[in-house]
Amino acid sequence: MENLPGDLPANRSYLRTRLKAAELAASRLTAERDLLESVIGRLGALAAQVDPTELARGITEAARDLTASPLAMFVPAELKAFDRPVVVCDPGALSEMPEPAKVPLLAGALWRVTPMRLDDADQWDAGGLSYGRLSDGRSFRSWIGAPVRARYGNALGVLFLAHHRPHAFGKREEDLAQGLAAHLGASLDNLSLSEERASVAGALQQTLLPPALPEVPGLDIAARYRAAKRTADVGGDFYDVFEVRPGVWGLVLGDVSGVGPEAAALTGIARYSARALASQERSPAHLLWQLNDALVRLGMLERFCSVLYAELRPKAGEVQVKIANGGHPYPFVMRWDGRLEEVVVHGTLLGLFPDVHLEEREIVLAPGDIMVAYTDGVIEARDPTGTFFGSEGLARTLSANPGGHAAMVARRVELAVTEHQAGGAPDDMAIIVLQPRNEPGPVDKAVSGRFRSRR
Repeated sequence: MENLPGDLPANRSYLRTRLKAAELAASRLTAERDLLESVIGRLGALAAQVDPTELARGITEAARDLTASPLAMFVPAELKAFDRPVVVCDPGALSEMPEPAKVPLLAGALWRVTPMRLDDADQWDAGGLSYGRLSDGRSFRSWIGAPVRARYGNALGVLFLAHHRPHAFGKREEDLAQGLAAHLGASLDNLSLSEERASVAGALQQTLLPPALPEVPGLDIAARYRAAKRTADVGGDFYDVFEVRPGVWGLVLGDVSGVGPEAAALTGIARYSARALASQERSPAHLLWQLNDALVRLGMLERFCSVLYAELRPKAGEVQVKIANGGHPYPFVMRWDGRLEEVVVHGTLLGLFPDVHLEEREIVLAPGDIMVAYTDGVIEARDPTGTFFGSEGLARTLSANPGGHAAMVARRVELAVTEHQAGGAPDDMAIIVLQPRNEPGPVDKAVSGRFRSRR
């Protein structure tokens, strides 16, 4: 046991001094703990950051806070993704901005593997303004420059720490700077790869959709398409409108399960196979049966699709529509007199089973009628409480706003779904609207049929 002075007042004074020292040490440890918790939380939140400048700023701020540096800055190797270097310091603290690129000792940090530490810049360049100055005239004398590299070693920039006192940094600050620079490099690299993959996915997605809808005599066609906000994933919704033979047009609308390269491959196969089969097959149900056969033979396990195929024949102000449905949501028809009908055409999903049950139905769109076909991203859209938009929501939207041209109706449906989601995570969504180009006329002469595929 430690011997204490014999004098009681002296003992009390000694104990008070030791107690104050202990309280001060505990207070410092608490402050350091709180700082570490704050930095860890901020670094975790940065994992979702998609802006490279904000990402660099967040990690640079963490470097400044953890090392108690008056200034921290990230100087990118190229200004491709950055307007300027990212500088973190107290507002109004600088009178001269540091320019590390103009100081050979600092600029060389870009090509190093380990951090560079400069203990006293005045020994090399006393009064040099390129090191920067605080508003009170003091220059930055202590520096650490940690190279920021991508996973394969590409130089992305340098994370700098600066202090006005000489010998302000030691091994601890070097290690912290190196660790944060590695974190920044990996994060920027991942962000770059994600943006590149998203660009490729977007380009691929565009190849799976027609560049423009064709002009069909006697028929207005409008489409709205919205891809889900999934970075670097190709969605599975697709549509196409094409001429099958003189006076007859084909419409295909589908949704492939899943996302990514396999979904993109199946989407392309389904779309272009439907085009090829349409030139030989006059029955939409037979066409879907052959498409299912082709998809099953591919053997893409756990991949399937829903497909709606319609043969369109504009004639004398009307449009004859022959429809077959492979597990797709039923389209709606808004009649010229305000009646709303759901066109029920049963059918099995394609790509799962060799034998499928498919129905075929024929309807007639009179002048003023509107047919709305869509993918499940419309009816499966959820609001913040988890409630689906549903076919009921679509029916309400169409009934509440009868009339209007095809493009207006498609846009109206898209807006209704978006408002229902209220900022929630969207799924892929495609909407196709058909409308004969004439004045209101006779009522529907719809007939229905049934088709059972056989092998």
